[in-house]
Amino acid sequence: MSTRGAAERISTATGYMLARLGDFARQRIEEEVDRWGLTGKQLRVLAYARDAAMSQRDLTALARMDRTTMTAVINTLERLRYVSRVRNTADRRKYLITVTEDGARVVEEVLAHMVKVEADFLGPLTPVERSLLNNMVARLFAAHDHECA
Repeated sequence: MSTRGAAERISTATGYMLARLGDFARQRIEEEVDRWGLTGKQLRVLAYARDAAMSQRDLTALARMDRTTMTAVINTLERLRYVSRVRNTADRRKYLITVTEDGARVVEEVLAHMVKVEADFLGPLTPVERSLLNNMVARLFAAHDHECA
């Protein structure tokens, strides 16, 4: 039996610290993207759609959101005039989500700002440590991402 208390054991467990750190990062992201009237989910969808026009179904799969959440996100982005629904010429039953000029501008502004926010968040780490952390997190993500689908 461990001589350390349960509170110390849980609070120093890597998984617990990663979960808490994720909570801190999510809160920080939400606070920052709110300056543009967006949520983190809305920014993610806007960024994906910025790279290529795609169907709402494809965006739902890529962003790993349920259909109801995606519909609400797209409706809000459309109301903000950051995206539009355009009939797919290849399949007239479907619509493509396309980013407007305003939406593209906002994505670039927010992402440029988020580089500074991330640098501040990772400030306690050296550049080498930041690179190592990114590589390790990417490896863990690649190993477990399919489990989260």
